[in-house]
Amino acid sequence: MIKNSVLSLLFLLLIFNCKQSSENKTIENTNSFQFSKNISIEENEQTLTIKSSENTISFKKEELPIKSVMVETSSAVSFLTELGEFNLIKGVTDASFMYNPKIEQGIKNKTILEVGNSNELFTETILKNKPQLIIANSNPVLAKYHQQLEQNGIKVLYLDEYKEQNPLGQIEYLKVFGKLFNKNNEANQQFELVKNRYDSIKNIIQTKGKGNVSTLVNTMYGDVWYLPTKDLLQAKLIEDAKGNYIFNDKTGLNSLSLTFEEVYKKGKSAKYWINVTSANSLAEMKASYPNYTWFDAFKNGNVYAYNKRMNIKDANDYFEQGIVRPDIILNDLGKIFYPDLFPNYNLYFYQQLK
Repeated sequence: MIKNSVLSLLFLLLIFNCKQSSENKTIENTNSFQFSKNISIEENEQTLTIKSSENTISFKKEELPIKSVMVETSSAVSFLTELGEFNLIKGVTDASFMYNPKIEQGIKNKTILEVGNSNELFTETILKNKPQLIIANSNPVLAKYHQQLEQNGIKVLYLDEYKEQNPLGQIEYLKVFGKLFNKNNEANQQFELVKNRYDSIKNIIQTKGKGNVSTLVNTMYGDVWYLPTKDLLQAKLIEDAKGNYIFNDKTGLNSLSLTFEEVYKKGKSAKYWINVTSANSLAEMKASYPNYTWFDAFKNGNVYAYNKRMNIKDANDYFEQGIVRPDIILNDLGKIFYPDLFPNYNLYFYQQLK
């Protein structure tokens, strides 16, 4: 009797240890990658799981790489283009807001479908063509459409890279695309290439730039002048370019909402004025708000807009290719603030207003 009990106990311990060993093996074979507070990946031999913006999607490894995708963000177009996978795009929303000319060409050729806009998704069209993945952002207006698609077996990846406040934070999302489209090596290599170039440009500016510049950004929107705090991406790019942003003493993750008078008081003598988007000339700026002429930067013609690569529909490549090439943005700023450091470089996203 005792012998049988002992044998039973040993048998149960053996089962428990085997189970525990199996669980430990699974845990050991699971890799986790945290790209930011907004997105992370867990991967093992069987599945790839992506958690982003409080949403989770999983793929069995045999489902990868993804073969067809529809996108709601221009950033997704940039990531896919960067990895040579543009042709996997089968549908887009708000096509007129996308800069990449291949989008318009694809729509004309009917290889790319228009599947909605920022207020509505054409769910019947999407379900009829059944892409493996929808790449979206967490737009609450479209939540009910995303829910309907998910209920019908369409997976939705929320790509909120715009929330990143590190100049290299957005391009790191390229690694997520590398996992989904079997381009790990290409994604990692491109990230390192851009990072190294960014760091090299930053080092030149930080070590050789005299730092005697001051910078004002943006323009009025109605009666309010929205400006970044020092913690936001726009200000961090200026900091890396040694631009001495005039509101760099303000902290927080919400933009400043100031009056013209508040900005003028602090920015009257700023040497440079950048990130003007609603004008193509100083005359247009003056016509839109005559008091802009009070600023020294305006008087001296040191006003720059990041609209050099903008098409006739006002789609701006700064917000598309710029997401995967922060090194070019930094090079532009370095050229603006310290032109002698980059004598042979021509502005790419920015242009000086005349």
